[in-house]
Amino acid sequence: MAPLRAVIYCRCSTEEESQADALRNQVLESEACVREQGWLLTDRYVELKSGTTTRGRGEYNRLFDDLMTDKFDIIVIKSQDRLMRNVKDWYLFLDRMLKRGKRLFMYIEHKFYSADDALVTGIKAILAEEYSRELSKKINNAHRHRQTRGGKVMVNSRTFGFVKLPDGSVEVVKEEAEIIRKIFEYSAAGYGSRSIAGIFRNQGFVKRTGNPLTATAVGRIIRNPLYKGVMVMNRRHYDFETKKTEKVPEDQWIRREGAVPAIVDPKLWNQANQAMTDRGGSSGRRGYKKGSSKGMYDLSGKIVCGQCGRAYYRTWRHGRGGGEQAVIEWKCGNYLENGRKEPGAGRKDSNVKKAFCEGCDGIHLEEKAVFEILEQASQRYRPFTQQDRDKLLDQAMEILRKILGETPEKQEQERIRREEKKLAEQKEFLLTKFLEGVISDRDYRKRADEMEKAAARLMREEEKLKQRERGQRDPDQRIEAVRARLEGGGMKKAIGAWVLLYIKEIQVHEWQLEIRFDPLRLAEWGRDGQGTGDPAGEPLPENLTIWVDYPFGPETGRGRCLDRRRILDRIRKDPAVTARRLAGEMERSVCMTRRRMEELVKGGYIRFNGRGGHGVWEILRELPDKEESMKAGGL
Repeated sequence: MAPLRAVIYCRCSTEEESQADALRNQVLESEACVREQGWLLTDRYVELKSGTTTRGRGEYNRLFDDLMTDKFDIIVIKSQDRLMRNVKDWYLFLDRMLKRGKRLFMYIEHKFYSADDALVTGIKAILAEEYSRELSKKINNAHRHRQTRGGKVMVNSRTFGFVKLPDGSVEVVKEEAEIIRKIFEYSAAGYGSRSIAGIFRNQGFVKRTGNPLTATAVGRIIRNPLYKGVMVMNRRHYDFETKKTEKVPEDQWIRREGAVPAIVDPKLWNQANQAMTDRGGSSGRRGYKKGSSKGMYDLSGKIVCGQCGRAYYRTWRHGRGGGEQAVIEWKCGNYLENGRKEPGAGRKDSNVKKAFCEGCDGIHLEEKAVFEILEQASQRYRPFTQQDRDKLLDQAMEILRKILGETPEKQEQERIRREEKKLAEQKEFLLTKFLEGVISDRDYRKRADEMEKAAARLMREEEKLKQRERGQRDPDQRIEAVRARLEGGGMKKAIGAWVLLYIKEIQVHEWQLEIRFDPLRLAEWGRDGQGTGDPAGEPLPENLTIWVDYPFGPETGRGRCLDRRRILDRIRKDPAVTARRLAGEMERSVCMTRRRMEELVKGGYIRFNGRGGHGVWEILRELPDKEESMKAGGL
């Protein structure tokens, strides 16, 4: 008769974690128990972390999943509280274990769990959970009292401007303190975090880590009360019941004045923070997401600034009025890092030097407008008929069906299984060396913790794949949804993406886009795929470059400037034209069109000869050059 198969589960309790070799001894005791009983040891589940719940305990979760397999017959533990101290998890574990015909052996009591023990073990689980709850309360209470009484300052080695000495005291780093003071001065003077970071980057300043000072780091420094000597504690609290770290109401925060030497004056700290708050409230900006990887988006790596030569990056913002519809824009990377070329223009009483020569004044592009321009470019050199559109749509649907049929999720799952197997072998090897005394308890915990994190990452990836698979159970429905989306207006973007295959670069200038086509790909461009360009069959030039006026929106300064010029040109052709007719031709509201006309009247460029709506417009003088006009506010 084959021997029974057993596995061991080992975990140190909270009070044992600091004891040397506590975990090793528990593993050796468990293995000795298996040998004494004549069982066959098939696996070991050795947990690094203590805790009342199963969250974050990778080995327990692995054991819980393996209960559904036929890998073992018996689970050996030291005592009930080693498995868990949570009543709910205890009964869930027992329910799964009994349904799968497994048995639980506790070697301290030298007995198997039986159904008759349900009441007793349930009471033990309740008592163990209550013990952990009280222990958590004591630890939190002691921690709070230490903060209130003024214990040691909690400053880590990465806190910019300070260094913690061996005796627990805190000392100011003079060189970093000078940088911090300048940061607050710049902020109080009206400069944003990004601009401030640009100043220090231009000066070649780097932090202790060797990395430059980022805009995010500057913002955190400005908001941190530690730099005016005030330490704020008890802002977060671990709740035993919810097992989550939660925010504490502000009225319960613990503030210690003079906890560390002040680097900046409280008055300057308040001025800098108020200025930062005002900038955030007035601009209405919500940050941006950058498409930093070439190829992440269709336009990635294609758009280049005509002023500084830097690439453009994809960003987003909320629409006007706080609408949910996001506005996707592409902006110069130089602008995103350093702001405008002369952000100090017009600012009074600024005590900050204008060190922003690295900034850029390149225009922003709306993604929707760029794809419309590309679609128009295709119509100019390679007109798309309805037959072409239907063919492109059918090709897209065929590709989607192929993708859904191949299910790349299965390949990903196979990769994850290979990595999990390799990780399990590494953990077993590490545990063997630990039990043999080759590596110390500290080194084992450090390496095993890294493996636990890797296992947790793989588990998250596997869960995401399962969610994706659940969303792909009805591929026909997904395909029809994509088709409806393309037919409902997505074809312009699809055609634009197709045209991008033949474009080498889109250079952004003040008023126009310079679209440079790839000469190596132009031979493929044609109706019949044989190199013909337009309907007449004339070949496209090798170095095809086209210039396209960018359609600035009416809410932009350049858009308003262009609208005024269009109005002037239309009046020149038809002096009797009305604001209503102009609005229809320009695709603007009547109110907006009248506002532009009033601006031209006030500027002395046009006047109306007549009364009661009857008469004609007269042009008094021409608008200046567009650039001069922009400097004068568009007039």
